[in-house]
Amino acid sequence: MIGADKGASPIPQHHGHGTSPMSPREPQRTPPKTLAMNSSRDMLEKLRREIDRLAGSIIRQEIVDHGLNAAMTAWHLTDWVWREIQGSTRRPTLTAKAGAPIRELKQFQELVKRNCAELAYCEDIAISTKHFTFSKLPVFSTKVTERFKINPDPIGKDGGATRHQFSPTGETVTYTAQAAELWITDGRSLTPAAEVLEHAFQWWRKFFNEMSTS
Repeated sequence: MIGADKGASPIPQHHGHGTSPMSPREPQRTPPKTLAMNSSRDMLEKLRREIDRLAGSIIRQEIVDHGLNAAMTAWHLTDWVWREIQGSTRRPTLTAKAGAPIRELKQFQELVKRNCAELAYCEDIAISTKHFTFSKLPVFSTKVTERFKINPDPIGKDGGATRHQFSPTGETVTYTAQAAELWITDGRSLTPAAEVLEHAFQWWRKFFNEMSTS
């Protein structure tokens, strides 16, 4: 065994009637390989931070990076949430919410997309980024594309970034004019990616509250 002490004494063996060899030491649990992301709640908080970084950015590449990271996190939450729900006492609540038993990840993901179109957009972005193409038709009829226009004057006269606001759930969300230039289009209309991602976050937060996901 690598790293073993060659001079160490062997594990004592107990002999005689009614005795058995000492049980081997219990192996240590392998630490998770998720860089301190241990639960779906951790991933939801990560999504919040990524959207905030996108909303506050004025450099094009940072906006693209944060937007892409947020979309991927928003979609990958389906994996994390399903992992915690399956086999738990929350399954009946999910069944009631869906109106039918949810037995596997793909069924759960379809439920999520039916209830939140913004997460269907995030799926398209995340899958396309990983596999270079979308392997199947999305649940919505038009293809998601990105369009970015450089704002020639992202900094206001007061030295600060010009900001936009919208209120998806009564909470005012603010993002820079430059961040607003990263759009998601369905072929007919343009929506700032910051708004799409904020709606996805709010949907997840509401879902967590309804499911009491910890």
